[in-house]
Amino acid sequence: MANLGSSPSCVEVVQAIEEHLPALYFTFGRAKTELLAEELGREWDFLTAGEKRRVNELIIGAEEKNPGLFGPRRANLRLLLQQGIAYHHAGLAPALKDLVERLYEQRLIYVLFCTETFAVGVNFPAASTVFDTCRKWDGREFRSLLNREFFQMAGRAGRRGYDAVGRVYIRMDQKYIEQTGFYSEKQVEPVYGRLMISPNTVLSLIYWKTDEEINRYLEQNLSNYQKRREERQLRQELAVVEQKLAGIGQHFCQEIYTPACQLLRLKLKKELQSLSRSRKRRRPGSKERREEIRHILKARQRDCNYRLCVEASQQQTVLQDKRSRLSRRLRALERHARDYEVEFNRVWDLLEALDYVDGRQLLPRGLFALHLHVQEILVTELVFNGIIRDQDPAFVAAVLAGVDYIPGRDETTAPCAYDLSPVAALVEELRQMGVPEHFRVWSPLPAALAAAWCEGASFENLLAVTSLQEGDVFSLLRRTIDLLRQIERAAGQDVVLRRQMESIRRALDRDEVAVLGI
Repeated sequence: MANLGSSPSCVEVVQAIEEHLPALYFTFGRAKTELLAEELGREWDFLTAGEKRRVNELIIGAEEKNPGLFGPRRANLRLLLQQGIAYHHAGLAPALKDLVERLYEQRLIYVLFCTETFAVGVNFPAASTVFDTCRKWDGREFRSLLNREFFQMAGRAGRRGYDAVGRVYIRMDQKYIEQTGFYSEKQVEPVYGRLMISPNTVLSLIYWKTDEEINRYLEQNLSNYQKRREERQLRQELAVVEQKLAGIGQHFCQEIYTPACQLLRLKLKKELQSLSRSRKRRRPGSKERREEIRHILKARQRDCNYRLCVEASQQQTVLQDKRSRLSRRLRALERHARDYEVEFNRVWDLLEALDYVDGRQLLPRGLFALHLHVQEILVTELVFNGIIRDQDPAFVAAVLAGVDYIPGRDETTAPCAYDLSPVAALVEELRQMGVPEHFRVWSPLPAALAAAWCEGASFENLLAVTSLQEGDVFSLLRRTIDLLRQIERAAGQDVVLRRQMESIRRALDRDEVAVLGI
């Protein structure tokens, strides 16, 4: 595609692959998917009159089930769909994503601009896939795509029964060729397991399992299995390397690295040449070392085919480097072999210090947290410290919406009318008590949205006071509803608390938020 210029536009790219549509056009940013879709929409209209009628029928049907489906923010998407163009990302409301997916399945979308989430968990093949770039922001830095990331998306190219081959295109910027990845299926990175030791993990194991079962659970998880397998592979590789080193050692005579040895003499000659350079001649000790080397080189030289020794020495150096790398990795694995056991005991000690457990006995706080699966300590303390118990429903919704919420860089919402300082004070108190940061994650940012929704505001009202997109607001409210359901279960025989949480959950679980699909 170099003939398209140094940096072809998406319009030029689509024109070049016109015979190989539909295409999934991957880009790494929500705003970029919308920008490129609008750019293409100004130049292209893929649909026939009959296809347009079918698209309009599906749009009207979707709007009847979901009034205000597009709203002012997505009016552009409505127009693009009627041209056979769309965008898809996590910021869209679920009903909108479902509509886009249905149109794509019915071959009414010819170019779909999407983020990588479209390639995960849904099976929507295309004739072609296009990469707007091979670099992405991973939350810390811009980096090239991993092999597995690339092939996860590229693998969507090729529809069984329609395409003899799947085609993959990369929009290359001639100014930054080195930023375009060149990928190999043989180098796809392995996926490693990671067991997360949360308070719920510890409480559940203590409550339901014996010591023997707990030890087996910690030792036989996927991550440890992969580590043990890697240890076996490393030891096998080390054994092969040691065997090769031993074989190479047989090539050397007893005079190796003595003054008569050509290997030593070659090395000394290089050193002498280096020390004879003007910038090193005056260094302290340089003159004495040169004289020492000349004296050694005056010794009798062994008459042998030293080139074989040179080749063997080079191989020996390579193998020794490999042995060092393998040994370092093996030592690292051995150091971390019992990490999960250490982490398990650390969390257990923390729960004892916080009066959640006494040995293997779960105390009231522990029995409550046993039924929670997100920020167990923080949520339990919100209840037991009376911060959300018997409080105004909108206030409770505001507090719980911020649990486990990490704001994005540019996210904004209107200020919350409620005083949330008691929650911030609790988070600080937990910090002083030694609770790790990842066990006390809370943000006030979404509070106003959850409070307004609980008080009956419309979804449009929420979008008017926040920079969050529809899908983000929807996800936020659904997560809050799920947390309320967890607290209901944890309440057990506490009928008052259970009914309080149920009432708030029902107030949130309405209208667009209650609709999971079209």
